[in-house]
Amino acid sequence: MRVVGIFFITAIVCLSLGYLLAWYRYQYLDKNLLPSPLVSDQQLVEYPYLVYTFNALRERQYQATKINIESTMEIEDGYTSFIFSYAPLGKHMTGQLNIPNTVSANTPVIVMVRGYVPPEIYATGVGTKSGAGAFAKAGFITIAPDFFGVGDSEPEPTDAWQARFEKPIVVIELIKSLETYGVPQTPITAVNQSKLGLWGHSNGGQIALSVLEILQQPIPTSLWAPVTVPFPYSVLFFSDEADDEGKAMRILVNQLERDYDLSQFSLTRYLDGLRGLIVLHHGTADESALIAWSDEFVAKIEKEDDRRAAIKKEYEQSATQSAEAAEPALQPIDITFYKYPGANHNLVPGWDTVVERDIEFYGEKLGLKK
Repeated sequence: MRVVGIFFITAIVCLSLGYLLAWYRYQYLDKNLLPSPLVSDQQLVEYPYLVYTFNALRERQYQATKINIESTMEIEDGYTSFIFSYAPLGKHMTGQLNIPNTVSANTPVIVMVRGYVPPEIYATGVGTKSGAGAFAKAGFITIAPDFFGVGDSEPEPTDAWQARFEKPIVVIELIKSLETYGVPQTPITAVNQSKLGLWGHSNGGQIALSVLEILQQPIPTSLWAPVTVPFPYSVLFFSDEADDEGKAMRILVNQLERDYDLSQFSLTRYLDGLRGLIVLHHGTADESALIAWSDEFVAKIEKEDDRRAAIKKEYEQSATQSAEAAEPALQPIDITFYKYPGANHNLVPGWDTVVERDIEFYGEKLGLKK
């Protein structure tokens, strides 16, 4: 009887555990939910944005898709402007592609990333058209994505954070597409990384920097009045322009910070990923992206360079194979910072000088032969 009793009790315990495990799987795992250390034991919370942390984006596998020309926009003096499309994240996206009249298999390509433009006034090319035209006349191919929700692209995600965090992915997959499939209607069947440049204005500068930190590749980059402050201050700063003076945005940020370590989404924490060459332009009268932000950003880069120099010195003293392998990551970040007295967020006055400097910068770094 005692053996039977023990067996009976054991069976009940096993059945109970099985029921609890099944309930747990239904409640937590099958719904992709995890208990959060930030809330009580009675609460559950999703973590859908973990895939957008910088560390996760560095490990992500990016897809290349064929770039197609949809239509001709304009035939300009020295180049032709087209509407192009590709499929980042498996969705249709359009943008503007400028091809100079004379191109070769070695013509450099500049990927251009615009800043924020209200969707109701946006049209393909807004935010990049003038600079892109100047670069194309100088002999560079330029390509600028519209992003989702504008142009003839598919709609933007309704989740505001997802829409924001996806933008570096969109740009990286454009770069991968260029490297894999080249530029249509040109002899370029695959863009060599040594012929690829990056450009970003305002929030587009923030996206461009994020791309550099994720890819950790030496892509020559020009930043115009970039947003370089930590996340989420980078979004809170602009929220006072809303009708509610930022109340809704503060609520969203508070909800996000309750569940995530927001430093994992902040470009200022991942300067270790920067390689290669950067030129930064900023006007002293900029009220949209303060020049003090660029001052602080350059100071942070100098601090990062000091960190690299100290580590490099230690490695050189040890003279190990690991030191040789780490060499590219320990080179100083080559950044040139130009200030333009009285210039606004669009670098006016001073725009012509900025463009001239960029043409010289890209020409030297990307090997444009005139």
